[in-house]
This record gives sequence, structure tokens and C-alpha cells, in this order.
Amino acid sequence: YFDYSGEKLQSALDKNVYDKNTKFLITSFSSDWLYPSYQSLETVKALQFSGLSVTYCEINSFYGHDAFLLETEELAPIISGFLDK
Repeated sequence: YFDYSGEKLQSALDKNVYDKNTKFLITSFSSDWLYPSYQSLETVKALQFSGLSVTYCEINSFYGHDAFLLETEELAPIISGFLDK
């Protein structure tokens, strides 16, 4: 039910729903088949095009979509570092 593919995401961002000081962290996992990295990169590009600050990190993993549950040693320092900034 949640579909911001194509121009839908940019259209939503163009409505200025986010404060320009908002910072985003987008992470993806190389083996995620449900939310593949190319879709995360589309989100990154749309955020950048809207003038918003975004950090992107792709984690290499073999665990598919469940990687976010299993790669905590890789993911935790990325999130902590982002929040500490």
C-alpha cells in the first residue's frame, strides 16, 4: 500500500513537508530483495534534489531482507554515528 515509486516521491517532497534542517539516514543491504539498494538510491536522489541533507550507506550482506535483523554489528555504529552528529 506504500508506493512512492517514480515521480510520486519527488512530488511528495516538493510539497515541502520537511524542514530544510531535517537530516536523513538511508541504509540498505546489498542482498535485500524486498527493498533493493537501487530503490534506496532513488530516495537519496529525490531528497538531494529537494535540497535536503541525506547520508546513504549500503551494507554488504548475504541475509536478504532479514539483514536488518541480523547485521546489527554493522548497522548499529552507522546509526549511532549519524545520531551523534
